[in-house]
Amino acid sequence: MTPDDDLTRLLRQDDFTVLKPRPYPRPLPDTRANDEAYGGGYSLRGAVGAGGVGQVLLGFDERIGREVAIKEMLDQAANEDRELSTRFLREARITGRLEHPGIVPVYDLGVKPSGAPYYVMRLVRGDTLAQALKECNADPLPEHALSKRLALLDRLIDVCEAMAYAHSKGVVHRDLKPGNVVLGQFGETIVLDWGLAKVESETESAAAPLPRAGRSNADDDEDLTRLGDILGTPAYMAPEQADPRFGGIDARTDVFALGCMLFYLLNGRPPLQGGMDRILAELASDQAMPTARNPNLAAPVELVAICDHALAKDKAKRFKDAGAFADELRAFRDGRLVNAYAYTRAELLKRFIARNKVLLLATAAVMASIVIGAGLALRFGIEAKQAHKLAVAEGEQAKQQFQRAEQALADVTRISNTNLTVASRIAYRIGGEFANLLNGLVQAATQFRTAADLVGATPRLEKLTTELPRLESAATTRAPGTLLAVAPARYRHAIGADTSQLEHNRMALQSGEPVLSQVHAAPEGYQAVTLVAPVKAGNATIGFVSGRIKAAEFLGGLLHAELQDSRRTIWIIQDDGLILFDTETNEIGLNLFREERYAQLPELRQLAEEIAGQRGGVGYYENSAAYSGRRIASWVSLNPVANREWKVVVLEAW
Repeated sequence: MTPDDDLTRLLRQDDFTVLKPRPYPRPLPDTRANDEAYGGGYSLRGAVGAGGVGQVLLGFDERIGREVAIKEMLDQAANEDRELSTRFLREARITGRLEHPGIVPVYDLGVKPSGAPYYVMRLVRGDTLAQALKECNADPLPEHALSKRLALLDRLIDVCEAMAYAHSKGVVHRDLKPGNVVLGQFGETIVLDWGLAKVESETESAAAPLPRAGRSNADDDEDLTRLGDILGTPAYMAPEQADPRFGGIDARTDVFALGCMLFYLLNGRPPLQGGMDRILAELASDQAMPTARNPNLAAPVELVAICDHALAKDKAKRFKDAGAFADELRAFRDGRLVNAYAYTRAELLKRFIARNKVLLLATAAVMASIVIGAGLALRFGIEAKQAHKLAVAEGEQAKQQFQRAEQALADVTRISNTNLTVASRIAYRIGGEFANLLNGLVQAATQFRTAADLVGATPRLEKLTTELPRLESAATTRAPGTLLAVAPARYRHAIGADTSQLEHNRMALQSGEPVLSQVHAAPEGYQAVTLVAPVKAGNATIGFVSGRIKAAEFLGGLLHAELQDSRRTIWIIQDDGLILFDTETNEIGLNLFREERYAQLPELRQLAEEIAGQRGGVGYYENSAAYSGRRIASWVSLNPVANREWKVVVLEAW
C-alpha cells in the first residue's frame, strides 16, 4: 500500500491535499510491547511509510494469518489535535462501510492505550496511478507516451465503478486524484484515502476560501473545513469546492475529479497547473475549463468529448454520477457509440474500418491498444464499395445491394462489439477468481516455516478447501517434490508421491514465485490445472502449497450467465491452444491449433493464427456443414497468474 499521508504532504500544487500540516515525532514501533497496543492480535513487521501526524505499519494478523496494513495517528498528534483524531476515525468508518473490490477493506478499528486511534486494513502492494502516469510520460515521443497513458483507461474505469458504488451509498470522496489510486500487482485498482469524504446524512458544507474559527460538532461535516483552507487537491478540485456559488458538493464533484484524471491520460498533465492561488482563481472564475483537445496529439475525439463533458463548470452539464461517466468510457472502449460526442454521418459509416480498443488484463501488465475488426472491415468494406459503384451504374437494384452490404457491416460490427464486451467480462471474472485463490494459497504458505509444518498441514489444508470451495484439493509438498499432506481425505492415498518432475513444481522452485500449471490429466481422470505457492524459509524455497482445480467445471461455473444465450459459443484456451472450456463439451481437452481440425475447416486456420498471435481482436470462420453463414469471433487475453496466458473467445453465428 502506498503510504501517502495527505495530512502533511507538501508536493507539487497538482498533487497535494491542503489541510493543516504539523510535524510530530514519528517513532516506528518494533517491540512486543508495541504489538500489545493493537489488542494483542497483530504483530508488527516494519514500516510502510509515515507522514507528519500518522504512519502506516506492516502488520501480521496472528488470528487469521495474513499480512495487513495498520494506519495509526502518532500519539502526540492524537492527544494535541482532537479534530484530526475525529477526521481519522471518520475516515476509517466511512471506508469500512464501503464494501467494494475497488475500495480497500477495513478489518479492525481501535484506540491504543496512549489514546491514539488506529485501524487495520488490507495490505495492497503496488504503485499509485500517479506513478504509472509519470512512467508513461518518461517516453520521449509524445505519441508513444499518449498510447501508454491510454492503456490505463481500464484502470480509470475501475475507479469510476468503485466511485459509482460509493455514490449509490451517498458518499462523495472529494479528494480523487491519481495519488489516491493504487494499482495492485494482480490487476486490482484500489481507491484510498476517504478522509475528506462527504456522506449524504451529514450537514453539507462547501469549502471556504479561509478557515473558520469556533467550536465544532464532531459529527458535522463542517469540521473537515475547519482543518484547513480548502477541502481537496487544487488541481483535481471542482469549482464548487473552491467557490460555493457553483453549488453544493455532490456526486458530480467527484465526476469533475475523474474528468481531470481523464484529461491527464489525454494530455500528460491535469487541466489546471501552477500555484494554489492561481488554480483556485481559475476554478472560481466564469471562464470555461481548458478543452482536452490537443492539436499536437491525436487523442481519440470521443474521449476528448467525454472529458470536456465531465469538466463543465456548470454541474448540471456534467455526468450525473460516476456510474454515468463509467458507462461512456466503457462505450468508447467497447467500440460503441458515445453519447457525449456528436458523430458526423461520415464517421458513423466509416468508424468500423479501424477502431482502437483497450483490453482488460488480470495482472499489473501495461495494456496496449489494438485494432479491432480490421480484416472483417476490409472484406465487407470492399463489398460495400463495389455495391456502391454498381448502384451508380445499374440503378435501383444495385442500390439495394449496396444497402444490404451496409446492413451486413452494421451487423458484423454489432456482433463483434457485443462479443468483445462479453469476452472482457469473462476475463475479468476469471482473473478475480484466480486472484482470490492465489491469495488464499499464498496466505497459507506464509504459515509454514519448516518441513515439519508441511507434514502437519492437514488441518490447515482442510480449512483452506472449505474457505475456497472451487479447489478440488489442496496439498503441501517438500521441495523438490515429495507430497506430505493432502485434503480432502479421499486424496490422501497420494501422500508420499514424488512430484518433482511436474513442470509447475520445477517452475515454482526455480522462480520462487507462484505459478499456474498447464492443463494436465489428474490421476482421477479429469482435466486439471494446479496453482502453486512457494513456501519460503528466508530466501530458500523449502516446499509448496498447491491447489488443484477441475478446469472445465470451474470455468463452466463462472460462465453460467453467458451460456444462457444459445446463439453464443465460448472457448477458453491456454497459450498452446489446448481448449480448457468449450460450449461444445466434446472439444474440451483437444487442441484448437490441430491439423485435423484445419482439414475440416480451412478458414479456422487463419482464425487460430490470429488468436495465437494477437492479445485481442475479431475474426471469423465458416462451417458450412454445421450451419449457414459465418461465425464471428471476438477474443481477449488474460494472465490468471503471471506465468500463464489464456484466451477467452466468444463466437456468434452470422
